[in-house]
Amino acid sequence: MCRACAASSASPLRSAAFAAWATGLKTPERKRIRPSIRRRLLAYLLAPLTVLLVIGVVIDHRSIVTPIHAAFDRSLVRTATAIAVQIRHEGNGNFSVPLPERPPPPLRAMPDERIFYRVTDTQGNTLAGTAGLPMAAPDEDDFSFRDVTYEGLPLRVVSYRLNVDGHPLVVTSGETTFRRERIVHQLDLSFGLNDFVQMLLVFVFALMGIAIATRPLYRLRDRIVARPARVLDPIDTDDVPNEVLPLVQSINTLLATVRDSALSQQHFLANAAHQLRTPLTGLKAQLEVMVRETSGTALQPRVEQLHSGIDRLAHTANQLLALARAEPSAHRSSRFHKVDLPRLIGEIINASLDRALSHHIDLGADCQPVQVQGLYWLLHEALNNLIDNAIRHTPAGGQITVSCGTVHGCPFLEVEDTGAGIAPAERDKVKERFYRGQNSSGDSCGLGLSIVDEAARAHGATFRILEGRMGKGTRMRIDFSHPAQPRPAGNSPGPG
Repeated sequence: MCRACAASSASPLRSAAFAAWATGLKTPERKRIRPSIRRRLLAYLLAPLTVLLVIGVVIDHRSIVTPIHAAFDRSLVRTATAIAVQIRHEGNGNFSVPLPERPPPPLRAMPDERIFYRVTDTQGNTLAGTAGLPMAAPDEDDFSFRDVTYEGLPLRVVSYRLNVDGHPLVVTSGETTFRRERIVHQLDLSFGLNDFVQMLLVFVFALMGIAIATRPLYRLRDRIVARPARVLDPIDTDDVPNEVLPLVQSINTLLATVRDSALSQQHFLANAAHQLRTPLTGLKAQLEVMVRETSGTALQPRVEQLHSGIDRLAHTANQLLALARAEPSAHRSSRFHKVDLPRLIGEIINASLDRALSHHIDLGADCQPVQVQGLYWLLHEALNNLIDNAIRHTPAGGQITVSCGTVHGCPFLEVEDTGAGIAPAERDKVKERFYRGQNSSGDSCGLGLSIVDEAARAHGATFRILEGRMGKGTRMRIDFSHPAQPRPAGNSPGPG
């Protein structure tokens, strides 16, 4: 094999290996954390609170240390003064101090507390006390202080110059600093804990305040989430905070734009369907005359086929017009009225009886007295489509029963047939526009059940497709949520 062939054959393998290696190097994409106003407020509040806590602890420490050291220094001065009082001049420059070389610690002192003293002349000779005790630079008019280390112990010493019978002496007194450091530490801990508790309380109150302040935002969110997707009315801005008012106003502008667009589409569809009805009616009448005139001739099958097509076109135009009128945007400003369901059923059965008889179908009713709050013309259109759908899909000799009543206090409207039925997998699909099921007739346009579903939604009802009670056929059922329940103002449709 030549080198070129070997290189070309190895190249895909290298590419694949490189791709696998590069894929292994890719780090998993981090999940993006969405910004939160509450988290930002807490962060902006917690940072200055932490800074204030640190500043407060430093200030408290400074305010604690100064008076504590001053108090201990005053105690140390009193010790030096008491030692100076005990100095006795014995003549010839000799002095005596009736004190032990290392005085015992004071009462209630800790084991690590020690007291030292030293009396020296101006040449630095030790007259009494601990000879190696460091001194502070003595001042003739005041006490001098110094922090030193002696025998591995941290000491605070004070030196004082005085004259005893004309002889200048220096008295130095020192004590360990453990006690003052413990007191400072305890007070630092106490004040720090106090500052931390105060900051924690402020943080908790701020958290509660933020939660209360953001409640209007959550109420606004709940109102928007609870709105049906088909409701395009503007959001009420009476209780909307000023910070989000421009956002809500923008949403209202968008809703108005979408509503106007939907209305224009509905108007166009209604006008187009209405404009089609008049010429189609005239054309249908002419074709009926032609069917009679061409009876028994070779043109009769073609004319009948043309007449059937015109019928389907007219039916589709009428369905489009009904669907346009059933859209929420077409009857948004209408009002609901009480509709007597038995009366509605009686009117539609009387209008459909001749057609049912021509198909050899038994059309009947089983009605209980019940009223619902709604639009009469829209319920009439929905029930008319249910009966029309049942007649189309019920074979000769079948039965169609239209019933109404109440279940648990809620009204229902139902149309049951003994046709082929609808498969459970298709019961949701047949509600979609222009969807035709497996058992659909040839002249169906797939809009009837969409109109029924739109009408049910407009009334706050539920449209369901169920199995027939006899194990065959279909039950088309509309369950209303409440009898004669008026819809709130602004969302209530009425007569169109």
